[in-house]
Amino acid sequence: MLDTLAADPDAFPGRVRAISRDGSIRLYSHPLPPLQITYEVDPDRRVLYLQHFVAPRVPATKPVFISYSHKDAKWLDKLKLFLRPLEEKELISVWDDSSIQPGSDWLSDIRKALESARVAVFLVTQNFISSPFIKNTELPALLDAAKNRGCLIFWIAVSTTTSLDGTPFAKIQGAIPANSPLDLLSEGEQNKALADIYAKLKAAVSVD
Repeated sequence: MLDTLAADPDAFPGRVRAISRDGSIRLYSHPLPPLQITYEVDPDRRVLYLQHFVAPRVPATKPVFISYSHKDAKWLDKLKLFLRPLEEKELISVWDDSSIQPGSDWLSDIRKALESARVAVFLVTQNFISSPFIKNTELPALLDAAKNRGCLIFWIAVSTTTSLDGTPFAKIQGAIPANSPLDLLSEGEQNKALADIYAKLKAAVSVD
């Protein structure tokens, strides 16, 4: 790009504007990745003198995939309520299968969401660990993403389950203690636990 501008200072008319009276000092704005370059043109020698280079910081919104059993939908709704401020700040974008539009290829939509996930949240209940689709599709894809793409794993003990021994969750620290699942807590304690999860997720996604 710089070589092109040196050879022809007018090569990118939609991206370059003069910022000095004689037109020798110009500002080039690049769309993707976003950056700006201030430079001086020596048309006779076909040389650019770089003066300033800026790459504006763009907040990266991290896609969050929530894996849950439909039988536990009320807990999904409550968790999403607590995560909404992170969405409003554009730190995360939450996806679960309620995002699937009528008439769309639901399996394709789920697979695309799995492939793009930067954070995986599991709402663990007996319904969850007994679900063949979660066990055979969502869980392997998200654990592979954690291993190969650095996807963050958050699992939340929602209700008491049979032993987690032999499951991936036996080796992963839960977002809350497994022996104090959400459904055994009072409403006030549930809200505190979900607020703590919000804080942990916020800290995790705020790290570059």
